[in-house]
Amino acid sequence: MYDSKMNLKSDDMTMTTISGREVLFSVFELKDADQLTEYYEHLSELSRKRYGPHQFDKQSIIDLYGKRGGHQGYIAREPGSPTIIAYSIIRFGCLEHDLGRLKSYGLNMDVETDSVYAPSVADAWQSCGVGNSMFLFILEDLKRIGITRVILWGGVQADNEKAVGFYKKNGFQKLGEFEHNGNNIDMMLEIKQVTA
Repeated sequence: MYDSKMNLKSDDMTMTTISGREVLFSVFELKDADQLTEYYEHLSELSRKRYGPHQFDKQSIIDLYGKRGGHQGYIAREPGSPTIIAYSIIRFGCLEHDLGRLKSYGLNMDVETDSVYAPSVADAWQSCGVGNSMFLFILEDLKRIGITRVILWGGVQADNEKAVGFYKKNGFQKLGEFEHNGNNIDMMLEIKQVTA
């Protein structure tokens, strides 16, 4: 069911941050598992708390990406450097335990056209445009394969004003709120498909 989506291979993309540093975006590959584990180990405790879709030990990463499933990862690094500075994951469809809540908003989920999204950026690279540029890179991949909606993975913590602002700036709309280790906001983006 996911095979057509699992081999996403966009061309790599580069951007220059507002501070003049160049960043390279690419699709995550298993050969990057050690660097992804190291990336997580260097996040601050607050950044780790804000991100929760999966474990970051090497075996968990291999288990997640090493089998055919419904996930695609994306990474950012400085050109020529092995160090990951940002990471995002897309899951095609939605999480089973979120289905009831999403249906309560009137959404009928479709595994072929819906996805959930969770981003993270290394502390030293936050607020310089990396997260926004990475999201645009991901959106191009999602458009190419026919994904029409992106829903935040587990919502966004309501007290994370910077993240809420980021999502609003990128066109996400609030669906509702729920309680899980604090107040959270479900948000969704409708992707406009380009027709030829």
